[in-house]
Amino acid sequence: MLSIFKKKKKDGSQNSDRYFQLKIKEVRPETEDTNTIVFENPKKPLLYKPGQFLTLILPIKGEEVRRSYSLCSSPYCDENPAITVKRVDKGVISNYLNDHMKVGDVFDVMAPTGHFVPNLDKNNSKRYVLFAAGSGITPIISIIKSILVEEPESQVHLVYQNRNQQSIIFRDLLEELSDKYSPNFHLHHVLSQPEDGWNGNRGRIDNAITSDILMNIAGNKVAACEFFLCGPSGFMDTVMEVLYDFEVQDRRIHKESFYTGPAKTGQPTPALQSDVITDTLVTVILDGKEYEVNVPSNKSILEAALDQDLDMPFSCQSGLCTACRGKLLQGKVHMAEDEGLSEEEVKQGYILNCVSRPDGPGVKVEIG
Repeated sequence: MLSIFKKKKKDGSQNSDRYFQLKIKEVRPETEDTNTIVFENPKKPLLYKPGQFLTLILPIKGEEVRRSYSLCSSPYCDENPAITVKRVDKGVISNYLNDHMKVGDVFDVMAPTGHFVPNLDKNNSKRYVLFAAGSGITPIISIIKSILVEEPESQVHLVYQNRNQQSIIFRDLLEELSDKYSPNFHLHHVLSQPEDGWNGNRGRIDNAITSDILMNIAGNKVAACEFFLCGPSGFMDTVMEVLYDFEVQDRRIHKESFYTGPAKTGQPTPALQSDVITDTLVTVILDGKEYEVNVPSNKSILEAALDQDLDMPFSCQSGLCTACRGKLLQGKVHMAEDEGLSEEEVKQGYILNCVSRPDGPGVKVEIG
């Protein structure tokens, strides 16, 4: 989630049920450019599901800057919540955190959210196949640990793309899990530039490598597996293409996007009824209360609501993280990006307010 949205900080504006303060207990190096931040348990319990993310709220020059980070800890087997932060070229927040964070620092955070979550049941006996690339391992490791603890009869396969051995985040932990939970947990590393002595998969995840790995994992039963994907859009597009070749149904595929792709060109923007209206009145239901929000034609529903001091949940501001998700109860909207939503969520009427504009009057949205 690369976009950063700044909003002026207003005292007393935050709903106490939605926000926490977390203190750093430990900073643990993972690779040369990646650190894990372990937090102390807050007095108010931090409840979360494997695969969900936290949104950090940092004061930068008197303004709030928000950035989402997936929890790498598991609510089933880790005592303390934790996130992992990888340096990003020109990344304002990720580089700031890696350079300055220290034990004892306190962060304002938004309560965990996200829908990249497995439906765990101790009676399950499934075969999970998880694809990750680079820092996309962060929510995946939370899911892996949770499945191994909660579903002792299930099989877990991790296909993990990296540059070389030194860039593998959680390398030691993954090996420990492989030893501890053998034969239930299987590692399939793919390295594009491996160092000498590497005997595993070489290259970048492409159709051929993906197909070969899937055949080795499940043979003619690939379509019966449950899939979780997290990484750059091109990486996930490749895996998705192969999964469709194996006739895997959408309901078995779960995706989490960390990166915005290049803007699509050559496609006209659909005309909106609201393009000829200065403001459109939208009803927003937030924490059980209704608010009327005037949405200018050049702003999203989220932007307009924030301008009017509604304490709306949000994070990435680019249609990826789903922190601002709402259900469209009435009216029509134009959603510029729906990468963060599953096909089923779109069918159920969910929208992402950060990239949605009302397409005519009578729009009502319930946040959550």
